[in-house]
Amino acid sequence: MLTKLRKYGLFAAIGLMLFASCNKEVSEGNFTLYSGNDMNDTSWSASIPTNAAINRIIDSTAVYQYKDSLIGAVGKTITFTDRLKIIFPANAFINSSGNLIPGKVEVKVLVMREKSAFIRTLKSTHNNAELLESDLGICILASSNGQAINIAPAISYQIRIGNEDNIVMQQMRIYRGEESGVLTTQLQMDPLFNWNEASLNQFQLAIFKQAGNPGSKDIEQYSITTNQLRWILIARPFQQIGSLGKLNVILPPNFTNKNSLVFMTTDDYNLSIELKPELNSRSFSANLVPLQKKVHIVSISLIGNQFYFGETDVKTLYNTPVISLKPQKKSLNQILLELKKL
Repeated sequence: MLTKLRKYGLFAAIGLMLFASCNKEVSEGNFTLYSGNDMNDTSWSASIPTNAAINRIIDSTAVYQYKDSLIGAVGKTITFTDRLKIIFPANAFINSSGNLIPGKVEVKVLVMREKSAFIRTLKSTHNNAELLESDLGICILASSNGQAINIAPAISYQIRIGNEDNIVMQQMRIYRGEESGVLTTQLQMDPLFNWNEASLNQFQLAIFKQAGNPGSKDIEQYSITTNQLRWILIARPFQQIGSLGKLNVILPPNFTNKNSLVFMTTDDYNLSIELKPELNSRSFSANLVPLQKKVHIVSISLIGNQFYFGETDVKTLYNTPVISLKPQKKSLNQILLELKKL
């Protein structure tokens, strides 16, 4: 019995030592006390308030490239570019009470093609179950009198969207962004956001072809018929990437889940993986991380009115890696230019 007690005591002592060393690793960093400054706030939050800096980051970085309007009772074919057209039929919109909107409808569209666009809108190319190799993502918001609206029951509209190669990727599927909060016309931090494979009752994916220039291939675009607005992803499960593991990224104590976001990208594939806040370790982590690959890790933070950007390249990730970043002051424009390089 005494031997067992000694064994348990030894295990407990080792556990306490490991816990202390982990806490020391997480809490160490270039913490500086700034009198009367927001940087003094080193606390993490179990829930993100709507006025948190993280929401201002998303609202600052996510740019709706396209805007237009239509009359709800009439409908409209909106040609934003030669790679993006949206066709709304007449009487397509209803308000939160279920009433048709006959008057003016504002439409805003955000398109995600490159990795930087996914990061700027805080959207991963994976869901809770698997990595997703994406080609395109799109968010379509409609509003009337400043209030978010929806598509009317039994009504569908059409999206025609293409990539820069004018050739669609094969075996692609449609994923719908499932949101947890109240739908508004502004982007908000949504810790429960997930891409779920779309129901065939709500989304139909086809290929739209048109003749190219003489001697060139036909131009191919995705044609999506749906009765849903907001987040849509064209992607396919990515299972040929090798072993996966967990990655933790540690920032200095001034940088918390209330004011910072962290992403990882890979060189070889169109993957943008968000590392979500992990409260118990005060770090940012992801489980579906490809190992033995060259990756880039970036962080974006907003403390007060000052942006910060952290970045590092890792040639090869190993099992259960832990990476530390030390963000530096940068302007928003500088950060957006750095993201473009990914």
